[in-house]
Order: sequence, then C-alpha cells, then structure tokens
Amino acid sequence: MKHLKQTLCLALAALTLAAACGCSSGADPDEPDLDPAAVAQAMLKVDTTLPEMVEKSSQDADAKDNFFFLSDLDYSKVDSYFYAYADAGTAEEIAVIKLKDKSDAAAMMDSLHKHVESRQGTFEEYDPEQVPLTQDAVVTREGRYVALIVSKKNGLVQKKFQEFFAQG
Repeated sequence: MKHLKQTLCLALAALTLAAACGCSSGADPDEPDLDPAAVAQAMLKVDTTLPEMVEKSSQDADAKDNFFFLSDLDYSKVDSYFYAYADAGTAEEIAVIKLKDKSDAAAMMDSLHKHVESRQGTFEEYDPEQVPLTQDAVVTREGRYVALIVSKKNGLVQKKFQEFFAQG
C-alpha cells in the first residue's frame, strides 16, 4: 500500500509538471497552427495593385539579419515569419510573424509601428507620394500571429488575414 501511494504521488506530480509545461507555451490550443508564408502569400494575392515584391522569410539563410530590417524585437521570440516588400522601393509591405508566445504580440506590434514611422520619415524626405500608404498602414494580430499591411487595399488584405482565424 505504501508503494502504491508513492507511485500515485509521483504520477500526480508528473501530471502536474506536464500540465505546467503545457501552460507555459504561448500557443492557444484552439488557435490554428499556420505557416506565415502561406498566410502572407494569400494576403499578397488579394491586392492585385501590388508591385513586384521581394520576399524574405525565416527559411532564408540570413533570416535573422533580414528580420531586423522589419523589427527590433528579440529574434529568439519569433517562431517564424514571412516578409514581402516592394522591389521598386515604394511603401508596400506585407509581413506575417508567428511568435513563440502570444504574450509578446504587443511588443511585436509596437516594433512594427516604429518600423512604419521610420519608413514614413524616409518617404517624407525622399518620396512624399508614398506617405499616404504608410499613414494608412495596418498592424493587427490574432493570438500569436502579427501582421503588417501597407498596401492600397489594406482592408481586403486584413480581411484575408482574419479569415485564417475565423471560427467556422
């Protein structure tokens, strides 16, 4: 009987530890597990006015360096990302970042807002016609996924992003 109690206590302790480890993840079990590249590609297709776009992602050899062009968030907090920007140097950008923990989403959003402000300052000086696109930029999130949308059809692109998370 003593061994049974010890075994039950050990089993209960193991279950408690497993539950605690499961809770430490920022992933919501009800949240879909999406590939940022697939989400961003669908978003890019919605805006047919986009110019030729350069694509960068967490799959690239220089992924960490490329990410710092977009955000100053600690890269160790990023699970994966996909980022597309206008090849011609215009303001259009679309990015989807999948964070390891959704508690970092607010910091990611703040970082993207800073990125947009920096780009806006550059365009004010070098290409004022691009400023309205940066002023209308959308930074949005769904759980641990954060998106940056700078396009002429922000609303349609944002709707496409949100469709991936719609409960159906």
